[in-house]
Amino acid sequence: MAKRKSYLDTPGYMAFIGVVAFWAAASSGSDSYVRVLAGACAAFALVRLGIQLVGRRRRRRAAAVAGGS
Repeated sequence: MAKRKSYLDTPGYMAFIGVVAFWAAASSGSDSYVRVLAGACAAFALVRLGIQLVGRRRRRRAAAVAGGS
Protein backbone atom coordinates (compact mmCIF):
# COMPACT_ATOMS: atom_id res chain seq x y z
CA MET A 1 0.00 0.00 0.00
CA ALA A 2 1.39 3.39 -1.00
CA LYS A 3 1.91 6.03 1.64
CA ARG A 4 -0.69 8.76 1.29
CA LYS A 5 0.81 12.21 0.78
CA SER A 6 -0.62 15.26 2.46
CA TYR A 7 -1.45 18.26 0.27
CA LEU A 8 0.69 20.30 2.68
CA ASP A 9 3.76 18.53 1.31
CA THR A 10 3.16 19.32 -2.38
CA PRO A 11 5.18 21.74 -4.52
CA GLY A 12 2.05 23.71 -5.43
CA TYR A 13 1.22 24.39 -1.80
CA MET A 14 4.79 25.44 -1.01
CA ALA A 15 4.75 27.82 -4.00
CA PHE A 16 1.46 29.29 -2.74
CA ILE A 17 2.87 29.79 0.76
CA GLY A 18 5.98 31.41 -0.73
CA VAL A 19 3.93 33.87 -2.79
CA VAL A 20 1.70 34.79 0.15
CA ALA A 21 4.70 35.27 2.46
CA PHE A 22 6.55 37.34 -0.15
CA TRP A 23 3.44 39.47 -0.65
CA ALA A 24 3.23 40.11 3.10
CA ALA A 25 6.95 40.92 3.25
CA ALA A 26 6.65 43.40 0.39
CA SER A 27 3.55 45.08 1.81
CA SER A 28 4.31 48.54 3.07
CA GLY A 29 1.25 48.45 5.33
CA SER A 30 2.71 45.74 7.56
CA ASP A 31 4.78 46.38 10.66
CA SER A 32 8.50 45.79 10.31
CA TYR A 33 8.53 42.65 12.47
CA VAL A 34 5.73 41.15 10.34
CA ARG A 35 7.69 41.92 7.18
CA VAL A 36 10.85 40.30 8.57
CA LEU A 37 9.00 37.15 9.65
CA ALA A 38 7.15 36.96 6.33
CA GLY A 39 10.47 37.29 4.50
CA ALA A 40 11.88 34.42 6.54
CA CYS A 41 8.81 32.31 5.76
CA ALA A 42 9.14 33.14 2.06
CA ALA A 43 12.80 32.09 2.09
CA PHE A 44 11.93 28.84 3.89
CA ALA A 45 9.16 28.08 1.39
CA LEU A 46 11.52 28.73 -1.53
CA VAL A 47 14.17 26.39 -0.11
CA ARG A 48 11.57 23.71 0.68
CA LEU A 49 10.12 24.00 -2.83
CA GLY A 50 13.59 23.53 -4.33
CA ILE A 51 14.21 20.47 -2.18
CA GLN A 52 10.87 18.96 -3.22
CA LEU A 53 11.48 19.57 -6.92
CA VAL A 54 15.02 18.16 -6.84
CA GLY A 55 13.79 15.10 -4.93
CA ARG A 56 10.98 14.57 -7.42
CA ARG A 57 13.42 14.76 -10.33
CA ARG A 58 15.77 12.24 -8.67
CA ARG A 59 12.92 9.80 -7.99
CA ARG A 60 11.73 10.03 -11.60
CA ARG A 61 15.25 9.44 -12.95
CA ALA A 62 15.76 6.48 -10.63
CA ALA A 63 12.41 5.00 -11.71
CA ALA A 64 13.31 5.49 -15.39
CA VAL A 65 16.67 3.80 -14.92
CA ALA A 66 15.13 0.94 -12.94
CA GLY A 67 12.35 0.50 -15.50
CA GLY A 68 14.72 0.66 -18.47
CA SER A 69 17.11 -2.02 -17.18
